[in-house]
Amino acid sequence: MKKIAAVLALGAALAAGAAYAGPMDYAYENTLVITYPNGAAARYHFNADGTFHAMLPDGQHAAGAYELAGDQICLTPTGGERACTAAAPDKAVGDSWTQTGTDGSTITVSVVAGR
Repeated sequence: MKKIAAVLALGAALAAGAAYAGPMDYAYENTLVITYPNGAAARYHFNADGTFHAMLPDGQHAAGAYELAGDQICLTPTGGERACTAAAPDKAVGDSWTQTGTDGSTITVSVVAGR
């Protein structure tokens, strides 16, 4: 359950992108870092083929598939259930913002250049 919650916490960050680019173009060669209220962080890598990989705060790895569905991003971790959350448009490398995680806590999302 922790893996699924960590994967979903990223949700709104995943569909962000520059106005001239596809909604996920900014993420393909970069890292999305999710920082939780306790200071722990997860690092996500998204691929153009609709797959993702994450290093969770506890050192575990998560992987699976993602898709955009209207104004939401949906993640299906390998062996887990598909879950969706709202997307946050107009983000780019260097951006950092706060949003509500799937557990109701406030998380910080950052787009970091490179993998």
